Amino acid sequence: MMKHKKYSIVMMLPIIAAVMTACSGDNLEAEVVSGDRLAAGTVINVSGEASKDHVIPVEANCAWTVTSDVNWITITQPSAGRGSGSQSILFDVAASTVPTTQTGTITIKTGDGIERIVTVNQRPGAIVVVPSPASMFFIYEGGNQTLEVASNSQWTATSSIEWLTINNGQSVNGEGNQQLTIHANENPNSDALIGAITLTDADHKAAPVTVYVQVGGRTPKLQLTPANEVSAAGGTATFGVISNFRWDATVTGLSPAGDWDWVRFVFNNQRQMIGDPSGMPVDVTMEFDPNPSQQERVVYVVVATASPLGGNVEKLIQITQRGATMPVVYLPHTTNIKMDEATLTFSATSEALPITACGVLYAEDPQMVDQGSRAVGTLNGEEATVTIPNLHSGTTYYVKAYATSAAGTTYSETMSFKTRLTPGRNDNPNP
Repeated sequence: MMKHKKYSIVMMLPIIAAVMTACSGDNLEAEVVSGDRLAAGTVINVSGEASKDHVIPVEANCAWTVTSDVNWITITQPSAGRGSGSQSILFDVAASTVPTTQTGTITIKTGDGIERIVTVNQRPGAIVVVPSPASMFFIYEGGNQTLEVASNSQWTATSSIEWLTINNGQSVNGEGNQQLTIHANENPNSDALIGAITLTDADHKAAPVTVYVQVGGRTPKLQLTPANEVSAAGGTATFGVISNFRWDATVTGLSPAGDWDWVRFVFNNQRQMIGDPSGMPVDVTMEFDPNPSQQERVVYVVVATASPLGGNVEKLIQITQRGATMPVVYLPHTTNIKMDEATLTFSATSEALPITACGVLYAEDPQMVDQGSRAVGTLNGEEATVTIPNLHSGTTYYVKAYATSAAGTTYSETMSFKTRLTPGRNDNPNP
């Protein structure tokens, strides 16, 4: 049998952790234990590790329920109770994932709204030292930036190189959450300088964390990663930009030439945007409207650095949007034939653009189907259903199905059926 663990209960009488007053209308004859026997502000302290079977004794003479307001506390037994005498609430605690003490509450409540609150404080979990941002970039001029450190211990921040300082020093000791001022000297070189700041907890219980720092060179650099293709249905395309200077991206051409309204940068809903320098790739996302043409179309974007030192770099990137495909329509078949009407079904699919209309064309003359009457169908997924009304009994009709999208209309092969000459079970006897 698993033994219940014992934990510190602060400001609580040694007999009980929660006591309920009497419930109105309850006929239990058990002694009513006064609510003032539970000290206000009852607290249970637990470690930052996962633990099970914490105990809260309950003494009451009426029905009650128990709940927790945080997901790291799980009530395991019971969720409710009733009756006089002493009972026990058991709860488990998940391992802490935060670097500070976290607090949750367990509420024991009667149907009359009487509540007893137990506060659970969980100490921090494993030692952590978390920097933000995870890496830093300065333009060639250097300057100051802020590095935030979140931790649940004492720590040391150390610079790896002389041109990089922390709060005007090469090493800084800290504790808990703090902000550091990171200073990088101006880079006199054409190429980038790379340094690092290492964060280490005082007791060496966590692995050191490295924040890489880059100061861009004085010669403009520009690197692009290709964009993905875009479906005819529309969507987004993303390409990457790495530059040590500010840069701009501009839509300069379309193929085929024509209306420009179908493409734009998501950043500002325009056809031009300005980006900041960064030592890491910056994702540039463009949004495309659906392409109703069967011809693919191409967007040309020029990306150029904007260095005040000159020697700027310009590169071209192109993004292709596939052309639309026509719907595919399969031969219809009849599901119900009467003297004066017929119901047919057929399949219709479209790879990218949605089908906006479907139905059948029909005529008594097989040569006149394309100019014949039209019956509109209903599409459910890829299955279309259409009923042709007002037909002549005992007559052969020729039918072809159709489906329409923004790319155009596709027709099936022609099939035929013959209406009934005499009434069936569901026919109108006088069509």
